[in-house]
Amino acid sequence: MNTPSRVVFVTGCSAGFGFRCARALARAGHHVIAGVRSFSVHGQRYAAELKGLRAEGHTVQLVPLDVDHDHSVDTAVRAAMDAFGRIDVLVNTAAYSVLGPLEACRPEQLSAMLDTNVVGALRLFRAVLPIMREQGSGRILQLTSGLGRVVLPFMGVYAASAWAQEAFAEALAYEAAGFGVEVAIVEPAGYRKGGRPRKPVGDTARLSAYSDALIEFGERVNQSEPAGGDPEEVARAIIELVAAEKVPLRTPVGAAAVELLRMRRTMTAEAFEQEIYRRTGLHAVYEDDEEDAEVGAVMTAAEVPSHPPTRGEGG
Repeated sequence: MNTPSRVVFVTGCSAGFGFRCARALARAGHHVIAGVRSFSVHGQRYAAELKGLRAEGHTVQLVPLDVDHDHSVDTAVRAAMDAFGRIDVLVNTAAYSVLGPLEACRPEQLSAMLDTNVVGALRLFRAVLPIMREQGSGRILQLTSGLGRVVLPFMGVYAASAWAQEAFAEALAYEAAGFGVEVAIVEPAGYRKGGRPRKPVGDTARLSAYSDALIEFGERVNQSEPAGGDPEEVARAIIELVAAEKVPLRTPVGAAAVELLRMRRTMTAEAFEQEIYRRTGLHAVYEDDEEDAEVGAVMTAAEVPSHPPTRGEGG
């Protein structure tokens, strides 16, 4: 099937999903505007690869883009319009994840993440919607997460932003439909490499209380997903959604995301909760803690010294 070339604005192209989507879209014959925030050595390597696509005959234009700032967003969108005169599709991937126990997330760290992941999405929506409304057509593909409708332990901070992104995008889907603008939500699985940039929670002094649970959680995740998945499947899904005649509101991508959302949809709330405890290993950790407490109480009553095992630092 020959897909007409479209002008596609992709955010978050310094790494991860944004870079992969921009590269795949250019190779599929679309005109790509790649928003690049990072000018680190890591970011420059990806930017150089995107620029190198021009030598293969593909259309890629890099623009500086920091979604945390209105002026940067407006300038990048204006540069896209100056170059191509229209924007057919916005692929909004710019985001990062904060991982770890909720208690150990500093409030300012949460605020910064929400400004990028959620308010940044709003800035892009506000910048491109007047253009698409005037065109009478357009498509917005918002990347959220498989955690956009489900919460897992130690991922609550990031899930909060993903849920907010989903709420924004779903509301926008209703509101923009009358202007000929479609909105689709893409829910990727978690990928060990090549997905979203990750930052640990900032209050490391509080992590020791969770060390056993974090170790068990990490081991269970490694056992259940030994290969870590292929982040290129997200880029392939974006290619299909750009080309589709009509897009569904939600598209989970990756076996882990599909399975998690299936469990949430088909299980009772109690059964789902117990399955999460089982799959993450937290039930065993907490049961062990309860057993240690009972043993400690008996030892104290018998006036025998009790020395519970010390917990190592984790996270």
